[in-house]
Amino acid sequence: MQVDIVLESKIGPEQFKELGLLAEELGFHGIWVQNYARAPDAFMTAMPLALASKRIRVGVAVISAYEMHPLKIANAVLTLNEAAQGRASVVLAGGGEWPGVMKVEIGKRVARLREALELIKLAFGDKVVNYDGEAYKAQAFTTSWKTQSPPLLYAGTNGPNMSVMATGIADGIMMSDVQPTMFDWTLPTLKKALADAGPAAKDFRLTNFLSWHVKEDREASLWESRRELIIRAWLEPQWISSFLSPEDVATVRANVWPFLTAFRARTGDIEGVDPRIVDALVEGLTCSGDLGDLDRHIERLKKYETAGFTEIALGLQDDPADSMRMLAERVLPKFQ
Repeated sequence: MQVDIVLESKIGPEQFKELGLLAEELGFHGIWVQNYARAPDAFMTAMPLALASKRIRVGVAVISAYEMHPLKIANAVLTLNEAAQGRASVVLAGGGEWPGVMKVEIGKRVARLREALELIKLAFGDKVVNYDGEAYKAQAFTTSWKTQSPPLLYAGTNGPNMSVMATGIADGIMMSDVQPTMFDWTLPTLKKALADAGPAAKDFRLTNFLSWHVKEDREASLWESRRELIIRAWLEPQWISSFLSPEDVATVRANVWPFLTAFRARTGDIEGVDPRIVDALVEGLTCSGDLGDLDRHIERLKKYETAGFTEIALGLQDDPADSMRMLAERVLPKFQ
């Protein structure tokens, strides 16, 4: 299983380039820049690293099928891919943050994502693109200017229906915050679909975004992980019910605003929520703590490898260079 790093675009293009080059030097497989609505443009943030790097894959995650026309997404990814000499990747999903900001009504998510994936894949090819779908249409589109091998196209999915749909189109799937206790939700159906696809799916990639907060300072780690809890799948019941009682799940769902307030205020204090519940969320949804917790987090990562994940994408927040060095020294050797 290969290990990737995920960073937010808020750090800016220059720091993303510097951190990406450090990740390349340390031996990470890839680095992703997250695409948030209230942050600098992800593609432009990734471009300087694409131009400067030599080996590491450079990706953007996650672009919404409701955010841009698939041909514009394809054009942006292919441009990044040219700069990266064939090492670009992108994750396309059916939801994301942008539709809410744009006040776009979401409907027929599986069908729309399927069309968007199909259209982008066609644009990655060498033929003139004509497409007449329900959600998207195109005519006489060409990318004959490209010179590099195609980028990798991942579908951002968690549930079984989306995942099965993606197996016949995308190069891989990126799940988000899916924990080992959730593997039975999608993996059996996904693995059957891949088996049915036969040799065509032999290089299919499966990865999962996992929030990584381990630091030498335990309190700093827990503060940071509590601060970011709301964006762990928005604390949806599917993600928290395996380690919280039904009563505690109901408490969390009734108190989403304190988690969102903490995230926006950049604080680790979740007001009005029992610390016992908050601690359980940190433990259940993130890899947090100090160096003494590393071994058990490595064991968690091993469960992904055993389950068939080909990659794992670790999301970093404060002091990412320190986190990457720790990971390179203590974690990467376990997966090489």
